[in-house]
Amino acid sequence: MKENILKRVIRLLPDGVFAIDLAGKVTIWNKVMEEITGVKETEIIGKNNFEYSIPFYGFRRPMLVDYILNPEISYPDDLKIKGETVETETFAPNLYNGKGAWVRMSAHLLYDEACDLIGAVQIVRDITVRKTAEQELRKLFNVIEHSPVGVAILEFSGKITYCNEAFLKYTGFHKALGENIFDIFPQISLYEIHNSYLKEIKSGGKIFRLRGIRLEKENGYALFLTDITELRKYEEQIIISHKMESVRKLTSIYAHEIKNMLTGIRGFVQLALQSENNEQKNSYIEKILSIVDSVSMNIREILGVGREIGRNPELIDLRDVIKNITTFLKASLKENINLILEIDEKPLTVFADKTDIEKIITNLVLNSQDAMPEGGEITIEAKLKQIPDKFLTLIGKKELAGYYICLSVTDTGIGMDKETKEKIFEPFFTTKGEKGSGMGLTTIYHIVQLLKGFIFVESEPNKGTKFEIYIPLKQ
Repeated sequence: MKENILKRVIRLLPDGVFAIDLAGKVTIWNKVMEEITGVKETEIIGKNNFEYSIPFYGFRRPMLVDYILNPEISYPDDLKIKGETVETETFAPNLYNGKGAWVRMSAHLLYDEACDLIGAVQIVRDITVRKTAEQELRKLFNVIEHSPVGVAILEFSGKITYCNEAFLKYTGFHKALGENIFDIFPQISLYEIHNSYLKEIKSGGKIFRLRGIRLEKENGYALFLTDITELRKYEEQIIISHKMESVRKLTSIYAHEIKNMLTGIRGFVQLALQSENNEQKNSYIEKILSIVDSVSMNIREILGVGREIGRNPELIDLRDVIKNITTFLKASLKENINLILEIDEKPLTVFADKTDIEKIITNLVLNSQDAMPEGGEITIEAKLKQIPDKFLTLIGKKELAGYYICLSVTDTGIGMDKETKEKIFEPFFTTKGEKGSGMGLTTIYHIVQLLKGFIFVESEPNKGTKFEIYIPLKQ
């Protein structure tokens, strides 16, 4: 009677249960085992030779009931042994008609009323839902952990309880757990994080976009930190490019109008010279003509900005041009200026006018000297580089990706503020007063456009300036 009741209880348990005797024959196979394996109790009872493993794996192999009876056998899955209980979690590919399932299995020794060992029982629980959720969470964790966006989880007080690799990289910490976010970024407030304000801050020479969100259940916040330093730099260059195009068109229109007026003046003056014999008047008129010629020459220079003028491009090695111009530059620089060259050993071939390249280098180096009245270092670099993908994506020209020659001039001078940096390529803008024409960097910008290249500027007050010019590589 008791045995029948026990069998009914086992058959109705919510977990799969089966048992074997010491000979390996199946003695118990409950209803859940029938459901997950598709094998009826009447078909499996009394079977041995690992028959009970086939519905799990599709072939005969030891299971936990075999291992607990004979711990000397080799078992392929990781096991947890707790006294006379053995546990494991594994994927059984044949369950549910071949759909497979994750199961948590445990095996226990069976004893009779005389405490003699009579076999082993195995309990099988379907944990597919939990395991799938764990895998999804693990994927999400890996995405967050290796995301280029810095992520930190905060308590209400600002104490960091989690942060990813990007956050550590941006903040310079090896380990930020336990630190307070308001000590790391004093520029932000709890109010801004709580209300999910989007804020840009400067820290460690970089620009970050920062936003927080409230985690209601955790009574804390998630903070997201994005490095937008490069993005801001490229946006500045695009703004400058658009501004330069507008300035070029406006300059061309006015210059043509002035040129037409000067042509009329010249015609009238020539008529006066032909009809007058007064020597003094002729002298004045000749002076006027000389001034007109000078103005016309200056106008031709202005009109050269923004359109191709007479140039002689050819295949040249940038290394040779730099080495040749270096002799002139060293003789021109003050004694307190140290000129450093860092040039790739590989050929740096471009299709350009040699004079244009010399003009770029000379202008940038002399500008750097003017920015270092107390002396300093100027570094000329020429190396193979790829234009950053972020910039090409921003301007919508991914097809321009590839290797370029990056010609850069870096100084340790006084640097520029944001307002000055936005105007440096504008015609006639100068910070040198009467000593500057305001056309040097405008000319450089024009040359770079003719070369189908790109120019970037990095500068901060008291931190020096770096000009990077990307010129297409010719092979």
